[in-house]
Amino acid sequence: MNSLSDNQVSLYEEPVQEKIRKFIKIEFLLNKIYYFKSKDNKSENYIALLAFCELYEILSRSDIKSELIREIETQNSYFQKIKEMPQADSNKLNSVLEKQNLLLKLIHNIESNYLDYLEHDILFKTILKNCFTQLQPASIEFWLSRDILIRETQIDLWLEPLVFIKRSIDFILEVIRKSGRFEDRMAEKGFFIEKLDPKKNILLIRVTLTSDLYYYPQISVGKQRLTIMFMTKDDKNNLVPHQEDLSFILTTCSL
Repeated sequence: MNSLSDNQVSLYEEPVQEKIRKFIKIEFLLNKIYYFKSKDNKSENYIALLAFCELYEILSRSDIKSELIREIETQNSYFQKIKEMPQADSNKLNSVLEKQNLLLKLIHNIESNYLDYLEHDILFKTILKNCFTQLQPASIEFWLSRDILIRETQIDLWLEPLVFIKRSIDFILEVIRKSGRFEDRMAEKGFFIEKLDPKKNILLIRVTLTSDLYYYPQISVGKQRLTIMFMTKDDKNNLVPHQEDLSFILTTCSL
């Protein structure tokens, strides 16, 4: 199963820590914005607008700047310790450490009021106020009726001051995802349980399945054990436990 290509698999992720859950949510929204912002179809373009409003709501309720700094500093300390080991790959570690230092410098230079430009943008605030209503108000309909180049340019202008967030989260999650090792596992009658090492700083659990399968993992992570129950759908659209043995790839990501 380890030889499968990316387009042959379905990947499921379960964040163990709340900060990682937030980072993955922000990553998802940013990916959605970048994908849909240049679409000619205004309905698809509207998806980018909704995602941007949702992103703003998350950022306005949290100090993402401090959270990114803390996480990158934590990862930096981890790799500094790894570098001291005799068997460490100095070239790779130096590259990672250099990228971390550049990101830290970038984030530290960001003002704490970096969202003020959106607070003072009447068009954005109007769209934000109305984008989650049941009916599409005239202000949004007007914006969507503009030329695609105008719409995309405006979203790009709104995104530009947030590039530091995308760069930081992309790097943080890449490091975490690459920290895990692919391991083949077997779930007897659709159920899997494994003890966890409490000394490990586990951040993310990843389950990889072939994409043509008709079940999915329901992942639960505690301090001492990992539990996965594979679920499927019956003829009445009820979600029920899968009762057959199955193989999957487990990746436990920790730093």
